[in-house]
Amino acid sequence: MGDIAKALQKIGAQDLAGGGMTQGTRPAFVPKPPQGKKKAVVGKGRTPAASGGGGNSLTELTYATREYWPTRTIYSSDGSIAIQVRPVKAVVLTTGARLEFKEPT
Repeated sequence: MGDIAKALQKIGAQDLAGGGMTQGTRPAFVPKPPQGKKKAVVGKGRTPAASGGGGNSLTELTYATREYWPTRTIYSSDGSIAIQVRPVKAVVLTTGARLEFKEPT
């Protein structure tokens, strides 16, 4: 008997009629006995810590207050398409804070 056949027998496979694991007719289906419901358990997860601030602090004041890096031209890999973009340099938030971005590479 080969290694695969031995491994299948270890996990509960039955020999098929007609010799071997893959020949002949299959044995009758034997259903598993009912197990019932699982026991109720208390969750073991950790409650996340409360956040210090709200998401409202990242609201932009107005679009007009944005600052931009110099316009850049990005080319497709074959050079057939070119797009000009203006990367955002900084925005002013409703809280008065200034959010600055690094210059793109």
